[in-house]
Amino acid sequence: MSSNARQLRCSFVACALACASAGCGKFQQARECGTFVKTVNSWLGSSAPADAGVSNDPKQIAVEARHTADHYAELSRTLGGLHIQAEELAPRVKRYEAIADDAARTLREVADALDHGDLEQARKKRVDFDTVARLEAPLVKEINGICR
Repeated sequence: MSSNARQLRCSFVACALACASAGCGKFQQARECGTFVKTVNSWLGSSAPADAGVSNDPKQIAVEARHTADHYAELSRTLGGLHIQAEELAPRVKRYEAIADDAARTLREVADALDHGDLEQARKKRVDFDTVARLEAPLVKEINGICR
């Protein structure tokens, strides 16, 4: 085989490998998107927390806030265990995990403030929770754009 033929063959093989790995990346991303969506949908459908607005009793609201915080913490742990590697998806899943962590933390702070009878602090922390929760919709839109 001539030197030119060998170089052409090596170039072809390198090009084929590059195309195959790019294709594999898309398959990996699609697979990881499916796993992520299934995980979040399962979490949404599992023992959805009670609405803390149903009761006027601060003790009951604190219990419900902790239950919801535990639910968010479970989501964060589950997302952390997915080991998402796709270049576009991985940082967004980490952001989703951070939102779940922040939601759990702020809801625990709501419950702690209620336990101490500090209704103003509980209200402020509930506003913090609402701020964190508003971060989810734009992130879901980004993820849906990647995972379509």
